[in-house]
Amino acid sequence: MDLATALISGRRGRRFLLHVLLAGESEQIWKLRQVVFDAAYRVAKRRGDGIARFGSSAEDEAWVSAEQPPSELQPENIAALVGQVELPKLTSHILREALDESVGNAMYWQPPDGEDTLFSDPILTKALEPAARHVSDSGIVQEWMNRSAVENQWLIEWRGEGAEHTWHPGLVSAAEQFSQWNHDLNEAEVRSQEDLRGPVKNAVSGEWWSNPPGGLFRSFGTFDDQAPVGLYCVEDGFGWREAAVQRVEPMLVKPVFHIEAPEDWVDLCLRYPAEVSASRRGTWFETTGRDGRWVQPDWQAVAEDYDGVHLSLTAYLAAAGELLEVSDEAASLIAGWNPDETYWFTDDVKRHGDFQTWKLEDSGSCDRWVKSSASE
Repeated sequence: MDLATALISGRRGRRFLLHVLLAGESEQIWKLRQVVFDAAYRVAKRRGDGIARFGSSAEDEAWVSAEQPPSELQPENIAALVGQVELPKLTSHILREALDESVGNAMYWQPPDGEDTLFSDPILTKALEPAARHVSDSGIVQEWMNRSAVENQWLIEWRGEGAEHTWHPGLVSAAEQFSQWNHDLNEAEVRSQEDLRGPVKNAVSGEWWSNPPGGLFRSFGTFDDQAPVGLYCVEDGFGWREAAVQRVEPMLVKPVFHIEAPEDWVDLCLRYPAEVSASRRGTWFETTGRDGRWVQPDWQAVAEDYDGVHLSLTAYLAAAGELLEVSDEAASLIAGWNPDETYWFTDDVKRHGDFQTWKLEDSGSCDRWVKSSASE
């Protein structure tokens, strides 16, 4: 899948493009920002979401109180405003901030937020096409993807506040983790069978993710400043501000399965299906509006044929959180993954050099991860 197509195909890609468009201070950008803010709020309120409008200062409060007339909030008008915004000169900083923003707003245990819902309208999706081509033509994102080779894989261990409940790889063998994962998945299905019998809105919301076991070795490629992608781009993160980073090299015997497009995920579900209709029914209905049979890859079975699975940046932008039809009866969801993330299904992972300490520093308009030292 080419990058421009991926960017307009999925909610994460479209959210990325929206942030790119808003990367500036022109009069047109401020107008678009306010109209999108108001329209997204209106979408969420009409749906019954429990949200409020507020600002952090008197100036902000005046801005959020100046709601636009309803006629200004129609998709056709917003699309016209999108077309009036001058596309910015792209930099790695702008695009990385846009990716961070998109990933940070991924919440698949509830309906898509107002902005995600708003830009799923075909009129607005069409309006984003020039921005998608602009990003693709810059070559910056493609360069990031070229930096995800197996020779440039970096493990991240979070430090400091909020890190006490995170996984540390290598403490439990991959085989033991897959066995426990399979047991827990089956137990959740049995426990949730009652949820299949009543209305979907009465189903209990619970587990929503579809990634492999969290204690496996997992790693990322890097941005052009050597910061691992996973420092910035974390679904459902805990606001960590310090991390230990180390280059890792898996000793591969079997191939790695690369998810480059939605079809690759569907292929995994067809070849290695795991039934999750009961345990995911309520939660995945919330985020997709679909009620029916659900499957995801059986990672224990996948590990028999592969030594790892990688979700490319392109596939993430196109497919994360999207309803993926697997068959006439079944569908699936990519949830809980981070872009450019690889899960390794082997314990034979070589660590290179000392851990590097990276810290999140305030650099003015946004925070930036900075390498501060090498540590044991």
